[in-house]
Amino acid sequence: MQTVTTQSIRKQQPKVTETITFTKRISQIGTIALALLLGFFVLVYVLLPIYWMVKSSFQTNYEIQSVPPLWLPTQFSLDTYRDAVTLIPIGRYMLNSLFVSSLTAVFATTIAAMAAYVLARFRFRFASLILGIILFTQLIPHITRVFPIYFFLQDLGLLNTYFGLIFAYTGFSIPYAVMMLQSYFRSSCPPELEEAGMIDGCSYFGAFWRIVLPVSLPGIVAIGTFTFLGAWNDFLWASLLLNRGELKTLQVGLREFMGEGGTIQNANVFMAACVLATIPAVILFIFLQRYMINGISAGAIKG
Repeated sequence: MQTVTTQSIRKQQPKVTETITFTKRISQIGTIALALLLGFFVLVYVLLPIYWMVKSSFQTNYEIQSVPPLWLPTQFSLDTYRDAVTLIPIGRYMLNSLFVSSLTAVFATTIAAMAAYVLARFRFRFASLILGIILFTQLIPHITRVFPIYFFLQDLGLLNTYFGLIFAYTGFSIPYAVMMLQSYFRSSCPPELEEAGMIDGCSYFGAFWRIVLPVSLPGIVAIGTFTFLGAWNDFLWASLLLNRGELKTLQVGLREFMGEGGTIQNANVFMAACVLATIPAVILFIFLQRYMINGISAGAIKG
């Protein structure tokens, strides 16, 4: 009787194993299908507005407002882009944004790199408190800073000046840059490299300039890029601190055109202007995406 029972158990074991294997395969297939489905919806959510903007820039106003919507232009023409350059001083707006964003990135990254290096390498009293204050500043909504910043710059005589806007952007960008860079310095730049440089006669600043900065270039480029894009895409502060027409940034200029009826009478021209406005940011991302990914990953995960 015992022999028969043992034999029956042995016969059932392959079936149980096959059942478990089949269940695992079904579970894996379900996981993959769910991941693909979620990825598809995320892709549509991200790319659909971009596609709609681009295709609308080649359509007439009638085609844009048609019901049901037309998903492809009936004919491609660059007339809308010509009109965008004619009706909107987009070249001037781009130069303004480029000037403000570039100087903001340079100033904020330079100051943040030096501050982050001190916090990452030196142990001194209140270092943790300083990091806590820097983190706390990121929790304050931007809208609550409007009146203090506005009246502060007004007292300094910096309203309607490029330097006033750059000053504000730099102050907003430094806390985040310091947090990321101090983590990057701790994880990606061993102190032994600086010690070796100091043995050869470098000072602390010399080691920072000749050793730390070259080794930490991906993180610094990543922070500089994010700072640039933050200033480039900002609307709130640019609209508050710059009121003169020749000083307006790209985002403010596009909003002004929209407020004048541009999205109703010239919706296709507005979309063409939006496409032109995204080109510099896309070019910057294409050339620096490797630095951005490596720098942010090292600073956020390893630190």
